[in-house]
Amino acid sequence: MGSAAHRQLSFAAGMTVAALLVCGIFHALGELRTTFQPEIQLQRIAIMFAGLMIPVLTTWWRFKWVGVNCMAVLLLVPLVFFVVSVTKIPVFLWSFFAYAALMLVLCRAEQKSDTQLSMILIDEEKVQDEINNLEIVFKAKGEGISTFFEKYSTYYNLRKLAEELALSLAWTDLAQKTVDRAMDFIPRGDYAKVTLARGDERNLPIIARRRMRPVGHWTAKQGDLFDFWCIKNRKRLIVMDVQEDFRFAFRENEKKENVRSLIVAPLFFEGRVSGTLAIHATRPNVFTHDDLRLLDAIATLASSAIANALLYEKTEQLAIKDSLTGLFVRRYFYERLKEEHRRALISQKTMSLIMCDLDHFKECNDRFGHQGGDLMLIQLAEILSENLKSALLARYGGEEFAILLPETSKAEALKVAEGIRSVVENAPFNIRREKVSMTISAGVANLPDDTLDLESLVHKADQALYKAKREGRNKVCAAAS
Repeated sequence: MGSAAHRQLSFAAGMTVAALLVCGIFHALGELRTTFQPEIQLQRIAIMFAGLMIPVLTTWWRFKWVGVNCMAVLLLVPLVFFVVSVTKIPVFLWSFFAYAALMLVLCRAEQKSDTQLSMILIDEEKVQDEINNLEIVFKAKGEGISTFFEKYSTYYNLRKLAEELALSLAWTDLAQKTVDRAMDFIPRGDYAKVTLARGDERNLPIIARRRMRPVGHWTAKQGDLFDFWCIKNRKRLIVMDVQEDFRFAFRENEKKENVRSLIVAPLFFEGRVSGTLAIHATRPNVFTHDDLRLLDAIATLASSAIANALLYEKTEQLAIKDSLTGLFVRRYFYERLKEEHRRALISQKTMSLIMCDLDHFKECNDRFGHQGGDLMLIQLAEILSENLKSALLARYGGEEFAILLPETSKAEALKVAEGIRSVVENAPFNIRREKVSMTISAGVANLPDDTLDLESLVHKADQALYKAKREGRNKVCAAAS
């Protein structure tokens, strides 16, 4: 039960007591006329006057001074004067002093209570201020902790990304992982892409992409003007709204598909910008500078990983390809020859091998030097590469070249060899502004027409080549079955 309910019950009880006491006083006054001992009735009246302090207390507790004043004016003062006028005894006026003393006590009690309440309120305000200050401190610390955990999470994820990128040496896979993780880190974008210029900076193909949500018909295969701007200026780029950015002409922006805001970070390789990592959005004002810094950090990790992968690919190519002609070296060619030989035996299909070399190559070297001889080898390699797209080509040694034709009959191989011989013979070639003729001799061997053994196949092709040279060069000969 609440305090207000207690006060109401106390006031009701006080009013009941007051009513009983008033009735008792009037009854005692009536007994004074007939009693032989008026002192007893007077004592009873005095006691009941004292008892009226109880309803005064309950009235004060319920209504404070307003209720007490009303009770005094309406009940106590008229009642005292009425008793004095009936009894002719002014001694009952002591009730006023008793009530005044009670009022003084109540006033002092109220003042003390008000003072204590004020002190409590002041202390409460101080406590509330301290609580507010603590809330501000805790909120600031909470925000600091949240920021710390957000940064820790970002650094941890970047570290995981670095570990993930270190597990692969295929630059195409690394580019796709970079795009995927960039969209995971910055999911507000609509699509992301990686561009990479390999040698020709005017050509900037997109090598990896990812969409987070439908963005219309996005069919671009090349980098856009924002990528070229990033490469040209060698720094990252953020555009809040391409329609309002003064750095880019609006007409050019109109041609872009579904681009309103974007962030771009450069990819470095061997000290130069070789590509870009970009995230685009179809809405304006999507990205923040924090997003750009995060994208730049991802691009830095990706740059190192992709550069290592490209160097590994280059090293691997140097290990299997001839540095002068760009064709496979003899060791790698022989490994592939063994694989194709095994496949042909299992599938019972045919396979042809052509061995060819340049005629009079030593005379060319003696006349023009090794540089002139290298130029002839390079041109022959270019002719073979342009005319034999599906064949496996190798520089077998010196001026000798090997051509492997899987699933090719002997007659077809002879036709191919003759075609190459004719192209070489008619190819224009100049060394030091002097026209030089270039011809080749070729030998053809076939599996299973000539042999089923790999070593024998190579030997027979070599023998056919030597036969062509003995018969006057610039000729194609087939191996004897």
